[in-house]
Amino acid sequence: MNKYPLVIYSDHPEVHFEHRTAARLARVAEQFIHQCEREELVTSRIMLHGKKSLCIADVCKLKQIRHLHEDMGLDLEAVDFVLRYRNQIQTMQRRLDEMEQRMRQKEQEHLNEILALRRRLAQQSEWD
Repeated sequence: MNKYPLVIYSDHPEVHFEHRTAARLARVAEQFIHQCEREELVTSRIMLHGKKSLCIADVCKLKQIRHLHEDMGLDLEAVDFVLRYRNQIQTMQRRLDEMEQRMRQKEQEHLNEILALRRRLAQQSEWD
């Protein structure tokens, strides 16, 4: 039952996997994890028992790195560029979504104000 040992990092509430387990989950060699660490694509933490580990987000990132590196043929420097560019695009998309939401909100406020002004005008014309 101890196929994928999970260990909680002492200062962090997130689940971490030893490199050996992370490598299996991401379908990469442990050596590939070390390469990615040197290129600063993933960040390991030292667990209480002294072994290096990766959080689940880095394991998922390793899967993306593996796909870009092995399936798409990109070197790790190009992978870093693609991941950073993708992150910037996601950030810009979130900002755009927020701006669109604020615009819809403002538009609704203006429409409500127009309706209120029309009602006041209609009432004033009835009194005249």
